[in-house]
Amino acid sequence: MILYPIIICGGATLIATTTSFLRNEKFLSTLGFTWLAVVMVVLIDAIVAAVCRSLPERFADPERKMFAVSKKEKLFYERLKIRKWKDKIPEIGHLTGFRKNRLAEPNDPKYLRRFLLENCYGEIVHVVSVPCGFVILAFRRLTKTWISVALPVAIVNAILNILPIFVLRYNYYKLKILEKRRAVK
Repeated sequence: MILYPIIICGGATLIATTTSFLRNEKFLSTLGFTWLAVVMVVLIDAIVAAVCRSLPERFADPERKMFAVSKKEKLFYERLKIRKWKDKIPEIGHLTGFRKNRLAEPNDPKYLRRFLLENCYGEIVHVVSVPCGFVILAFRRLTKTWISVALPVAIVNAILNILPIFVLRYNYYKLKILEKRRAVK
């Protein structure tokens, strides 16, 4: 969990340093605007999460085609060796009352179904957060350097949302296999 704040702090400082150096601007003001962009993106992500999580369960139904994982996609995740690093991606399911960092009751069909549902909600949240993070670019009138600060922050935000999408998609097909095995028994 400590990895994300380090990436955000380090990334924001690196963006500010690079931007101020390339544009011959004051480092502290650039750093301030960089942190403002980071705070704005975090707030946007929080709003997106709250809105998406309030959607009716039918939007996150694990049987919807949009959540299905193809064989090529499975192979992609295996080639990424996602199994080795997926546990390093922070999981904040405790905010919704359902942790997804480990399978607590693998033999309970109701629990597996809830796990799949929460997995799908998480995927929706992260997928919507990627483009919404670029909304901060609309505030370009704040300063002439805003785009050079906000664009890298939005890109870092997108990357930090794409990684959990990969993990959720990878877990989805593993959970579907487990659910099918439990249904047979």
